[in-house]
Amino acid sequence: MPGPLHTAQPPYNLFERQIEADVLPYCQANGIATLIYSPLCRGLLGGRLTPQTKFPPGDLRSGIDPKFGEPRYSQYLQAAEELSRLARERYGKTLPQLAVRWLLDQPGVSAILWGARKRQQLDDLAGVWGWSLEAEAMQTIDEILQRHVPEPLPPSFMAPPTRPGIPAS
Repeated sequence: MPGPLHTAQPPYNLFERQIEADVLPYCQANGIATLIYSPLCRGLLGGRLTPQTKFPPGDLRSGIDPKFGEPRYSQYLQAAEELSRLARERYGKTLPQLAVRWLLDQPGVSAILWGARKRQQLDDLAGVWGWSLEAEAMQTIDEILQRHVPEPLPPSFMAPPTRPGIPAS
């Protein structure tokens, strides 16, 4: 008999919100903690990518993740630029701080996994505490996303391929 489920670790961020329909409500209803990964959507919400950014061979962003192919990449960058402007003008914050604060303000989010590879990538964390996004800002964020990315792509490209005899979930 399997043991009880205590945590789930789904990808979740401003651009990949599919878990809001089923995973988050299920976890909340059943007392399951969520450990969110990919809060900056592979750098799209990091505030550093540009149309000229080149990714090394083997990087998920160089041909595997469809968000990084045109015309999608430009749409996501435009949304990120407008979100960055909102963060700076309304809160005096950076885009990563806004993206993480948004996650912390979502019902059902227990913890966020921050995959820093350099010490400087930790600097933004100090700016996520001591404030929250009000309802008007949440609505503005949704409007920005709808305007630039009306059909967001899920992270399903990361799912393992289906194998013969094993049904897809």
